[in-house]
Amino acid sequence: MPFPVDPAVILPFLAAVALMELTPGPNMGWLALVSLSQGRAAGLAAVAGITLGLTLWMVAAAFGLTEAVLLWPALYQAIRWAGVGFLLWLAWDAWRSAGGGASDAPVQMRRRALFRRGLIGNLLNPKAALLYVVLLPGFIRPAQGSTLAQALTLGALHILVSVVVHATIVLTAARAGGALLTRAQGPALRAAMALGLIAIAAWTAWETRT
Repeated sequence: MPFPVDPAVILPFLAAVALMELTPGPNMGWLALVSLSQGRAAGLAAVAGITLGLTLWMVAAAFGLTEAVLLWPALYQAIRWAGVGFLLWLAWDAWRSAGGGASDAPVQMRRRALFRRGLIGNLLNPKAALLYVVLLPGFIRPAQGSTLAQALTLGALHILVSVVVHATIVLTAARAGGALLTRAQGPALRAAMALGLIAIAAWTAWETRT
């Protein structure tokens, strides 16, 4: 059975998605904050949620569902501002927890919450939809065969690249945060995370403007 994607497009596609994933964005900033403040396991739970969110956008794009984001600008704006609002809610939640109590929650519960937050944050990220709508068509070759198979294959390659990049961010930030966690537990650390999330929300609102 022939490979569904033209082999000549694989390296250029991987280079393009790697460059995009390495560009600073809300995922990168949030993962760094989570890993610095809560450690490697928490960061990897967040990566799992982000990955599922990206996968859902990828599958929707492969079946043509995300073109609605381009056809209806109001939908793009609604998703965009919902994403910004979600980041601000996370900042408020972190600030509210700065007085204590958050660390008393069971570890597994905290990881599930981080997974959900990663998932929701990416489902409310219109840039994820536009990435597949705008980028994928340039690497699909109709003469190669099924365009759906090509879109799903290329999308899977992007997901793989994103996992590698995000996991590297988590491992690097968690290692750097080891000393921080021993010195700055409690309200100060949570307040710093809240301020960081506010900065990420402001950056997202600016970056996703049209």
